[in-house]
Amino acid sequence: MAIALLTLSLVGTVSLAWTVWLGYQVPGTVAVGRHFVLALGSTFLLVMAHSFIMFFLIATGVEMKEMEKTAGWGDSFRRRTVALKGKVFPVMTLAILLAMANFILGAAAHTLVIPGWAHGLLAWLTLGTCLFALWREYLVLGENNRLIEEAAIRRTQGAAASD
Repeated sequence: MAIALLTLSLVGTVSLAWTVWLGYQVPGTVAVGRHFVLALGSTFLLVMAHSFIMFFLIATGVEMKEMEKTAGWGDSFRRRTVALKGKVFPVMTLAILLAMANFILGAAAHTLVIPGWAHGLLAWLTLGTCLFALWREYLVLGENNRLIEEAAIRRTQGAAASD
């Protein structure tokens, strides 16, 4: 599951980079409609990817907490999953907000309500944040997978000891 979520985040980030590159082609060789459609798609992918990763981390944390509570293992897994979420949730939330703000302000730049350079600057900030979020997601989902494996081994050993 982690690989699928990371792939979705990677595709969203790459499509955002393509959208930024395409934005510099408007109004010359590229129609604004093409830039808009790609921006809509990349915003959708990024919001979906980061949200799905958040929900996945919440769900696995709840499951491990329940397993830990039932087996009487203490609260090691709960503390570690909370720490993992603390490493990635703030940057993912910022990436989601920036992606949505950039999409919305793209219309403002198109209608000349804000200068085009402001939209471009926000686009680069969004791309940088999404790249950083992707890296953090990669690290945290790897650690989360190791926690899941550790819990599964512990549960198997506990079941074997009780037999």
